[in-house]
Parts: sequence; structure tokens; C-alpha cells
Amino acid sequence: MESKSALRVAKLTGMLMAAGATLLLAACATGPVIRTRMAMNANLASAHTFAYVAHPGTNHGAYKSLTTQQLEQDVTQQMEARGYRQVSRRDAPDLLVDFRVRVHNRIEGAYGPPAPYFWGGWGWGGPWGGPWGGWGWPYGYGWGWGGGYYGDVYTVTKSALTISVIDRADRSVVWSGTAIATLSHSMARHPGRSIAKSVDEIFAHFPVPPR
Repeated sequence: MESKSALRVAKLTGMLMAAGATLLLAACATGPVIRTRMAMNANLASAHTFAYVAHPGTNHGAYKSLTTQQLEQDVTQQMEARGYRQVSRRDAPDLLVDFRVRVHNRIEGAYGPPAPYFWGGWGWGGPWGGPWGGWGWPYGYGWGWGGGYYGDVYTVTKSALTISVIDRADRSVVWSGTAIATLSHSMARHPGRSIAKSVDEIFAHFPVPPR
């Protein structure tokens, strides 16, 4: 009797683990979700020059992070393709550009005899730092097991990159685009590719098309 019960629990555990792994793979396979906002009466087509803010949100301390360096390179290509010219901040550009990155963890899974699921809360963390030189890697998952109970617990980490375009004259954001994606091991191995893809996806929604 006990062996049959143990077999059923083991079978259920295997099914739950497989389902969890499938969900993780599906999440990593999808592209970023893009959200944009534009200020009322904003006319980005009338602007001609741009520069980057002195202290973008992707910097840490007094130095320019690798993430900031790549974002400036990728965004400059996008802005110049739309006819904007990069100038120094001393030259009073029409627009300023800023970057922000946030990460956001959610614990998902189940523990106990077949039913009660518990869901962790969502929480935004600080800008990515660490091994990517401006990007961190808080993503991970684990499986738990305890006497006669099943455990299926993992952490899903989402990242949000926001690019804000600011009217320098009145110091107000006139447009912003955010790319939200589930962090994957591929993103950890190829951070530059991930940044470039996010920038491309965001600027696909920019109100001024390439010229």
C-alpha cells in the first residue's frame, strides 16, 4: 500500500517538475513585451539634436558602466537613423536621453500534499550590476523535497529596460519605451546581444521612423 502511494507521489512530482521546466523554457523563448508612453502635444519630429544625461540610471558611482556604453552606442544608431544629430550637453541639445534598468523576482511553485500552491510576491530590485559590468544575474531556480511531500519551487526574474527621451528646455520626459523580458541563461551568456535586441524592439515603436 505504501509503495503504491509513494509511486503516485513520485509520478505527480515528476509531472509537476516537467510542467515547471516547460513553463520556464516557454518564458525564455518569447521576446520582450514593449510598453511606450508619449507626452501630450509632444512633437519629436521638430527636434534635431540629442545628448545623454550626465548620470544615466545604468551607471553606478562615478564611472560609466559597460551597459551604459552599449546603450549609448545602440541608441545613437537608432537616433541618427531618424535624422537626429548627437551633440555635447554644452551645446544645448533639443533632447536628452536616459536609461533605467530594474529587475523583478517572482517565486513560483508548490509544496505539500497535492494541492496548495504558494506564490511569492513581486518586487523590483535595483539596477543590474555585477558580472556583466552593469548587468547582474539574479535568476535561478531550485527543487525542494521533504518526506512524503512534493516540492516544485523556482524563481522567475523579469527585467525592464526603460529608455526615456527628455525635452531639455523644460526638463520633462516626452517619450519613454520599456522592454520587459524574462531573464534566461542565454541572456547571461550574451548580454550585448540582449541589450541590442531590447533597444531595437523599443525603437520599433518610436514615433519618428528611420529616414
